[in-house]
Amino acid sequence: MANTTFNGPVTSLNGFIGGPNPNAGVTGTSEDTQQGGNVVYSAVNATTLQIQSGPYSGNTLLATANKTVMIYTDNGASGSAVYAFSDGSAWLRVDTRVAVATS
Repeated sequence: MANTTFNGPVTSLNGFIGGPNPNAGVTGTSEDTQQGGNVVYSAVNATTLQIQSGPYSGNTLLATANKTVMIYTDNGASGSAVYAFSDGSAWLRVDTRVAVATS
């Protein structure tokens, strides 16, 4: 499976597949943290996601620096997994548009 970068709107008639993706990059390399990569981010608070384990443990993804990015977080829906996106100021849950929260 190939990785593809799009510019502009993307339409999907059958949905998107996301979350940890074993085809996205090689575990333990810089490719591992790309969107859809093998590494899972956890919500620290409404503005910060962080890798909790592995060689990239401690790396953060700030909402303020990643406007429009969509990411899978393993605990952003009151401790449950959810997709979230950055509006430029906070990570918002895709299902409710409420800021991610660990509890």
